[in-house]
Amino acid sequence: MISLLWQDSVLSLLDQSLYPQEERWLTCTSLEETVQVLSSGAILEEKIAAIAGAYGLCQAALDLQQTPQFEEVLAGARAMLLESRNHSRDMQLALDFMADPPEAYTRNVDRITTLLATAVTFERQQVVADRNTARNGTDLMSEGTCVLLRTDRGAFHSAAPTGALGIARRGWKRKLIEQVTLCEGRPSLTAGTLLAQELSKDNVPCTLIPDQAAATFLARQGAHMVLVDGMLAAKNGDLKAPVGAYELAIACYFHSIPFYAVLNADDIDLSAADGSAFGQAEGDPHSVTAGLPCGDAEGWTPAYDVVPAFLITGMITDRNISCAPYEETLEDTVKNAPR
Repeated sequence: MISLLWQDSVLSLLDQSLYPQEERWLTCTSLEETVQVLSSGAILEEKIAAIAGAYGLCQAALDLQQTPQFEEVLAGARAMLLESRNHSRDMQLALDFMADPPEAYTRNVDRITTLLATAVTFERQQVVADRNTARNGTDLMSEGTCVLLRTDRGAFHSAAPTGALGIARRGWKRKLIEQVTLCEGRPSLTAGTLLAQELSKDNVPCTLIPDQAAATFLARQGAHMVLVDGMLAAKNGDLKAPVGAYELAIACYFHSIPFYAVLNADDIDLSAADGSAFGQAEGDPHSVTAGLPCGDAEGWTPAYDVVPAFLITGMITDRNISCAPYEETLEDTVKNAPR
């Protein structure tokens, strides 16, 4: 689902919190409106928010039109955009890219044109990265592949399928995939059904199963590979991933089924020695009990899982596929693998 459009300084963003029940677009004509949307909870995918942040910075620049306070106001705009996403890593990367544009653009004396070109380049680089990830993932497949996906993201993209979903769609189009199984995530139960709807648009055959049935499904029917969208990877290969990924990795390990993490190379954090750096944040307890007759029972859910590196067969990135020993291969991916 295309979820971001930039045209004539107007940024249009899909309200991801309502889709697929409702397709509602939010129109942002200024930095302030973009910041408001990014803060509202309507944009679920951090990478889409990062692209929106790059264009939001352009909106601030267009409003200024080279006034004497240009750089000062741009610095304030950066701070507002970072705050809108609670200082997310993706937003920081986007704003860093905007602050250090490609060398060819800096020869242009028009600062606003430079910013606009840099924002477009940032978006296109994300699209290319998504396509490279999909290509690297399908390189692991042969005809008749059955794949199980566990992901909370990938349905929303700017111009290319993202992550594990992108790999599945590309594999189907190239007649490599026979069946896709979607492992639904708790507690919201929205991710799997959303991805099922997106796959149905391409007539990709898929089966939706509850997350608690994943181990039984793998034991009875099996899969040639399991793909999980990762959030961050530590230097040693530990993976921050959606809730449910840890138990799925254990099931794959027990049944000798390859378990692959899917993430951008920019999401490999070499400053994090291992998974302990990701912490143990908790999710919203009301998301577990909302709408259910639970009496006075309290809910509990982690905000994410941390999957130990030894359970991960490999990491599919936009630059390559990294396998153990991760301390060596992930560092090589970040520092030496071509973009």
